[in-house]
Amino acid sequence: MRLTDAVLVTAPLKKFTNYKNPGYKYKVVRIPALKDEVRVRKEQPKAGACVNEMSSMMDCWKRTDFSQAACDAEAQAFLKCIAIAEAEKKEALVRASKGLPAKGSNMRPSKQVNEMLAKFPQPPTNLL
Repeated sequence: MRLTDAVLVTAPLKKFTNYKNPGYKYKVVRIPALKDEVRVRKEQPKAGACVNEMSSMMDCWKRTDFSQAACDAEAQAFLKCIAIAEAEKKEALVRASKGLPAKGSNMRPSKQVNEMLAKFPQPPTNLL
């Protein structure tokens, strides 16, 4: 097999031309230190309360042609569930106003965390 002139006339290959010296050894993407505050977030409400009870009550209404007397047990269960959900919501608001974590959680509210972080600020860094 014979090589053509175009192949033989190519310029010498320059190796590693795409590896330029960037001028620094490491790039600091984020400073390795904690911030002095956290973002303020409100407690997100859970998915709709009492969805199962409401769907069973509506299913009963559909089966009995919207008769209130026939679906009294389902309606009472739904109302009881709504009362419990409202009581839990009020309790969560009271705990949040006092600065206590939510029931069943160890996470403190962001306002309280910011107060604690303000007592112990991070020292300034010279990485930038």
